[in-house]
Amino acid sequence: MTLSLFAGLALTLLPAYSTTITTYNNSASWLAATSAGYQTVNFTGLAPAGGVTSYTSATGVTADGVEFIGYNSSGSSDIQVVDTSAFSWYNWGTGDALLQSLSRPNAGSPLPYVNIVLPANITSLSLDLFTTSPQALSYTITVAGNQYTVPTSSQPTLAFWGITSDTPITSIELTLAGTTYNSSSNELLDNFSFGASDLTAAPEAGTYLLIGSGLIGFVLLRKRLTAEKTGSPQG
Repeated sequence: MTLSLFAGLALTLLPAYSTTITTYNNSASWLAATSAGYQTVNFTGLAPAGGVTSYTSATGVTADGVEFIGYNSSGSSDIQVVDTSAFSWYNWGTGDALLQSLSRPNAGSPLPYVNIVLPANITSLSLDLFTTSPQALSYTITVAGNQYTVPTSSQPTLAFWGITSDTPITSIELTLAGTTYNSSSNELLDNFSFGASDLTAAPEAGTYLLIGSGLIGFVLLRKRLTAEKTGSPQG
């Protein structure tokens, strides 16, 4: 039996690895699980006082290396930053905030959504969420192939949502559940924080254990097969 076959058999002893994501609905718990040095995008200055700025480039709103790209129902890039203090229906007391319209031509049109593209090696993020027309809608948030339903609150209470992961997160996608095509619903977000979870401070002991177990299994398997071939006692 060749060494490559030994290695193949040893690898089958290792369990498949998958991303572990932990969610948080309050900032204190998220902060306790996040390393110092995280950054926060609050969109300040990206809209004129009392007004709105539209961003339709392929990279949407880019701040601190994060791309916030809004896609309308036709798939075109279209997102806004609004001075929420200038409009009573947007004013959750958060200043400038990101706004994505959920308007679409008919009930069969695809839901608009926001895609947030992250810099490398991000394993922790959080954001504040709210909605209009109506208020207190629930978000559908997709991260690493997992979907989460995140309820929001009525004015003026912001909904906090955060996650930590044991592997880097490359992007997240947000849309609103339960909207109708003619409702003029909007999703809004602010205070987007991102950085490293405390899990990245050192490699996990569990990871080392899995690797070590695989190598030990490989050695034991080779020893057993060698003993069987030579007819020597196993031990």
